[in-house]
Amino acid sequence: MFRLSSPRAPHLVAGLLAATWVLAQLRAPLVEDALFWWVPKALLALETGPQMVLAHALPEAVEAGLTPETTPPQWAGGLPDYAHPPLWYGWLALWLRASRTVIAVHLACLLPAVLAAVGFAELGARLGHRWSGLAALCLPPVLAQMLRPELDLPLLAVVPWALVALLRGDWRLFGVLGLLAPWLKEPGVLLVAPAVVFALQERRWRWPVLAPLAGLGLLALAHGGLARPESLPAGAGAWLRDLPVAARIFALEQGRWLLLLGLPWAWRRLRPGGAAIGSLVVVWLVFFSLVGFFATRGLDPHTHVRYFVPGMAVGAVIAAARWPGLALPGLLFLRAASPFGPEASCFGIDSGRAERQAAPWIAEALTAGETVWVGSYQAAGLTQPWAGITPEPLRGFSIYAVDTDPQAPAPGDIIVEAAYGEPITPLERALVWDEAQRWQVGAATVRAWRVRARREIP
Repeated sequence: MFRLSSPRAPHLVAGLLAATWVLAQLRAPLVEDALFWWVPKALLALETGPQMVLAHALPEAVEAGLTPETTPPQWAGGLPDYAHPPLWYGWLALWLRASRTVIAVHLACLLPAVLAAVGFAELGARLGHRWSGLAALCLPPVLAQMLRPELDLPLLAVVPWALVALLRGDWRLFGVLGLLAPWLKEPGVLLVAPAVVFALQERRWRWPVLAPLAGLGLLALAHGGLARPESLPAGAGAWLRDLPVAARIFALEQGRWLLLLGLPWAWRRLRPGGAAIGSLVVVWLVFFSLVGFFATRGLDPHTHVRYFVPGMAVGAVIAAARWPGLALPGLLFLRAASPFGPEASCFGIDSGRAERQAAPWIAEALTAGETVWVGSYQAAGLTQPWAGITPEPLRGFSIYAVDTDPQAPAPGDIIVEAAYGEPITPLERALVWDEAQRWQVGAATVRAWRVRARREIP
């Protein structure tokens, strides 16, 4: 008989919550990197067989929905080689073999989501309050990640179990997970930080401490190199501007500042090993304030919040070791738009749902002979039935992107503005238009504008 007083109750609750969350949203549309790169790479793996490098060509399943006019510029040169490890693509391919649908993609996310949830429950039980592990499931970026088939999800599933292995003193298990983590996504190498701290505390060197570094090294040898950083600060000054923004995402946004209030009491409650586990949080924050994070440099308004998720979740579990309820207010932001982009919450998923609502209207407009312009992000979803936005590929629309002449649309044309994607400001400055239709899901809105005239640009 199930009892909340049972020592395993948090694990069962966490696993059920994660499974229910994923299964209830099996038709959630694919957006952003999962749509552009990760699922197409899995489809390529399905067509060509396992390979270290899944790139250059587009899979036939993607090309089938495209015409020269409806090919997003992101796919013009095929799939890029980002040098990421191939294990996740192979796992997705196993599910896509059964069904090339968005449902199959989300079913592939089910196991890592449950493993992550139960792992954080175990981590919380070993660190402090037996319910503190559920704090990770109150973070909107964590719940959003469970619906996004990106490499960050399997890494999220491995990180808590590797830390649990350290707390148990199970160095063999840590060695296995440490080797595996970089093969899921390269930041898994950061697990070396808490391992080093544990070894120093025990005053005994153990070779499994180096397992994450060995895993990354083997990946580099197998691939012939590692993924390059998306962005590095120009100097110490640029990094010092980025670090506070990264810390804000990590510890202040979406009510996480409440966890900071409880941290002094949580710290006193932490069991041995808490400081070593905390070292991962610090290293994760510092690393991603340096690599791939550029919120203050004007290069990309959509900061990759998902990069922070494993360290952020571990930090929440530590801070909730005294009062787990301090994490609950985060759920109020689950569908809220964030200044740090659609990965910070389910706003990105809701954006895809709004695009799905707009798809039949766009199809009717195209059938009626209208000229319809859509952004490249939305165009990708409209051409691929497996994205969960339209059951059949739409054809005949025009695509606007960053380099599109803002006066290319003519009077009478329809411009569809998605909730995120290419900035529409250049078009807005060059054209006079009226709203023709809108679709809203949560905080995400898709609008259709009908061009009335072109503006005179001096």
